[in-house]
Amino acid sequence: MKTRITMGSFLMLSLLGSGSVGAAGYPWKDHAPPYDFLFGNGIDSHQQTRLQKDGSLFGYFYINFTGDVTTDGYPVATHANCNTAPDCTVGWILRGEPGSATFLYHVMPEHPVWLVDRADIPQPGAYAHFHWVGEGMPMPDETWDGYFLELQAVDTFCFVHHKRTSTGTTCLENGGIVVMPGIDIATHGNIVSSSPFGASEGM
Repeated sequence: MKTRITMGSFLMLSLLGSGSVGAAGYPWKDHAPPYDFLFGNGIDSHQQTRLQKDGSLFGYFYINFTGDVTTDGYPVATHANCNTAPDCTVGWILRGEPGSATFLYHVMPEHPVWLVDRADIPQPGAYAHFHWVGEGMPMPDETWDGYFLELQAVDTFCFVHHKRTSTGTTCLENGGIVVMPGIDIATHGNIVSSSPFGASEGM
């Protein structure tokens, strides 16, 4: 019995380990098949996903390590255009479910904020981000098709969105978020289920 438990534990750890190594090691190939799905906008510079038979997405979300390390010991990473940045690596495994949302507003450097009916958020899961499909930037009160995204981090780092950090301070002081392996709803969360704006009247 002891041998079976030990072997089972070993196999489980091996599977988990190989999954992490495989994800972290998948290279940027500029959307070469099978990871050839395109949103048609800026996110495509740092995502590679494939469209599954059931209409969902599976793939990878990339980061670029800046070379900086925070005073609390975290290597700093941000998004980059992986067609020009030579060292993009996988920061997250990405899963997506199709849906639609109403655009509310965008305050830089944060993500655009979208209004959704709570019942439309995919379950089970941790789908905290909505990203639209199509060119251009949505306007307030427009409803767009897109995907609800769930992110699963594969590494530990300080994620700073849309800006390069300076050395000599903590991750938090640099406006960053500490990311650790596992489900991540903090770095890219951008959906709400109610709003004081006009769009909420129809929800």
